[in-house]
Amino acid sequence: MTADKPRKPIYPIQSLISDIDTTCLRRQSTLSRTSDTARHRFIIVGDVHGMRRSLQKLLAKVEFDNIQGDYLIFVGDMTNKGPDSAGVVDLAIQLEASAVRGNHDNAVLDAAAELAVACGDHSQVAALKTPSALPDAPLSEEPMESHLPKGLDGAEPVSKSPLTRHGETTYRTASQLSVSQREWLAKLPLMLRLNLPLDRPSTLGHNLVIVHAGLVPGVALEKQDPYNIIHMRSLKRMEGDEGSRFESLEEFGEEGWAAEWDRWQERCETRSTVIFGHDAKRRLQLGNYSIGLDSACLYGFQLSALVIIISESEIYHEIVQVDCEDTPVPPKMKEDTDKQTATDKQWYGTKR
Repeated sequence: MTADKPRKPIYPIQSLISDIDTTCLRRQSTLSRTSDTARHRFIIVGDVHGMRRSLQKLLAKVEFDNIQGDYLIFVGDMTNKGPDSAGVVDLAIQLEASAVRGNHDNAVLDAAAELAVACGDHSQVAALKTPSALPDAPLSEEPMESHLPKGLDGAEPVSKSPLTRHGETTYRTASQLSVSQREWLAKLPLMLRLNLPLDRPSTLGHNLVIVHAGLVPGVALEKQDPYNIIHMRSLKRMEGDEGSRFESLEEFGEEGWAAEWDRWQERCETRSTVIFGHDAKRRLQLGNYSIGLDSACLYGFQLSALVIIISESEIYHEIVQVDCEDTPVPPKMKEDTDKQTATDKQWYGTKR
């Protein structure tokens, strides 16, 4: 990341990478017993941000049914900013979904730990000091909403609160999640690997990696920087004594990181397709080896899903979108139009 931009805190990571076995599509759901004729689909959903009604609309459009063998995956940022983060997490748990941690999910977890400490639960101090270690203690069992420090209960503005790491919306979201919901979020990995069956052709290739924000080309998955995985949007090429390398940036830049990823994959013997979110400004992105699913539902646009269908003879995919069903949140305006990129200008509009 750029040296002049401080890194945001990362809540302790329990798992960097998890693998999804394609045989999970044939698993007997805990909700019901099914026949051997179950269909085999992965439904990978973009950034939801608490827009529960939009998520339900999307799942209805794809006719999602995990009893029949559908498997739901989120690319992170299920929570924060939208009206019903708790409802989204509850639905994910109910539907036995998998997910990766997004930067907003991470912020909510960190805010929850800070709230707990502010309320006297000092078991969370380690979580606030150790950005990438395993947490030493479970999340607090105490309900948080009834113990909000002043500034989150309407009595005083947040600026007078001792809470300083996050904004008011993030603290409010953290306070509204139950213990079990926060524990579920805390266990999410930063990456999911999905290896599709090799015995039939696939329109996506056979090696899929699901992350929230992005990956740096040329760096092994196990060596990727956790901060980059949930925050990056673009890349900067750096020249050194040992040749060129990429530095990840949170800024949008003229070109997203995925464009460089696609070019790099063309030179690789074994190729991987990355499914990601995070980049709402660019909306739906369809690269040769990258698919960006954040289509800005939070801001009133669409919620998108990548549907992967595994048939007896082939593996193919389609993109399904629905219009936002919830009350949208207006995007923050970028004041300095002189420094706006082409993407910025398309997103915010140019001041006159």
